[in-house]
Amino acid sequence: MAGFAPEVLELLKSPRAGAGGGMPHGSMGGPIGDIFYVNGGADGVTAGVDTNPGTKDLPFLTIEHALSQCTNDHDDYIICWNTYNQDTFPITMTLDSVHVIGVAGPDGSWPALEGADVGDVPAFDFGVGVENCEIAGFNISGGATSPCIDIPSGANMTWIHHCTFGHDWFGGAQDGIVLCALGGSLRNVIIEDNWFLGDTFACGKITAYGIVQTGGGIQGLTIRRNYFFGLASGAIKLGDPGVGAGGSDMHVIVENYFGCAVDQDGIAIFLGSQSYGCLVGANEAQMGRDVMAIGVPYEDQGATANDNHWMSNQQGDTMVYPHS
Repeated sequence: MAGFAPEVLELLKSPRAGAGGGMPHGSMGGPIGDIFYVNGGADGVTAGVDTNPGTKDLPFLTIEHALSQCTNDHDDYIICWNTYNQDTFPITMTLDSVHVIGVAGPDGSWPALEGADVGDVPAFDFGVGVENCEIAGFNISGGATSPCIDIPSGANMTWIHHCTFGHDWFGGAQDGIVLCALGGSLRNVIIEDNWFLGDTFACGKITAYGIVQTGGGIQGLTIRRNYFFGLASGAIKLGDPGVGAGGSDMHVIVENYFGCAVDQDGIAIFLGSQSYGCLVGANEAQMGRDVMAIGVPYEDQGATANDNHWMSNQQGDTMVYPHS
């Protein structure tokens, strides 16, 4: 459980659960709302039932049902032991301030969400304008042309952390996380402490990007302490009109590590011509054990040299500035 927010650790140790089981210190500084438990029961014995009250001893079966019991902007938590028997994908976040947390269940199973099992859909998506939600602690897949998680316009202050995207045990996806703010804007999303597994190193099945902006204007992303392996199209791609992106401003991209799939410019971090005011530092990228002979793994297509701020970023053990 290392790395989870302190309030989540206290929540998991508390005997209080189910409707009315509130605790102090929610995400906005107020009291945590209701706590519901989900157990998909891979062993066929411990599975919950959606007619249960959703307590630790009598959990629900599905995340979708647990979401239906939550209250908007109430800081409700859904704690998932395992999630094999989810019957609805994508799982759609429709309420503000809901937290969906995966933890190892009583049988030791990793919580896995496999959108590809039921069609070419994401595992999670968000309603337009749904804010301040958290997803953590899952192995997540998507579909052949779908991401693992789709974050649309207005899903501000979304927090995605401690997840693995595209693990080859749990099915593939086109992209890890798609940020698409068509018709609006998207602000202050945090993506941290995740693994993104591409299909080129036999460790995963993401076939395109780790994190990609495909539409609309996005401001204030924080992308930090993530690990990217073999993403064939690129690990992080923001502000590129070539894939439909609009403005992409004031992001912080720090302390990420990249095992590059190919030796080419921008394969680790690509900031397109619509990017401005981004701070990029303390990232490390390399392909194999030798010096990348052709490309610089970082690229900045900003209109001027001062559009974005590049600190100390490494290619292997050498500090490099981005290709432009």
